[in-house]
Amino acid sequence: MSINKLLVLGFFFLSSIGQSHAEEKKAVFDLTSGDAEKIESRLLNGIKYISNFYKKQGDELTAVVVISGKSYKYFIEDLKSSPYKDEKDLADVQKKLRPLIMELNDAYGVRFEMCGAGMKMRGIKAESLYSVVHFDKAKPIYLIDRQNKGYAYMPVH
Repeated sequence: MSINKLLVLGFFFLSSIGQSHAEEKKAVFDLTSGDAEKIESRLLNGIKYISNFYKKQGDELTAVVVISGKSYKYFIEDLKSSPYKDEKDLADVQKKLRPLIMELNDAYGVRFEMCGAGMKMRGIKAESLYSVVHFDKAKPIYLIDRQNKGYAYMPVH
């Protein structure tokens, strides 16, 4: 092998040693809380904080939010066609939370998954949801699937 080839191979070997590889951090957030302030601070702003923390370290957060319990109402676009149409302050709360939800989806790649079984029990129609919400499975299936893929379980009650 010529000296030039050895130098090139040596350069690539040494440069690969110095490079750090981003590590994927994975979390599934089990959202059941109906407390809008808790959802805003602990979940929505919390995911941004965690994601930015890992990004500074050269890592990446992959986050999924599984929606159930008392949290359904915060992910409905069309309140008038929902079981929450009579909640007076809900539209104002949604004006505050919706941009945060959309930012997490668009800028941070957060996936939102709503329990389909709970939707049926509450009479929530798929077409009334925000477009970023997926709803094809039940909560236990979402959580089991994610945890079996190595996602850290993060309850938000």
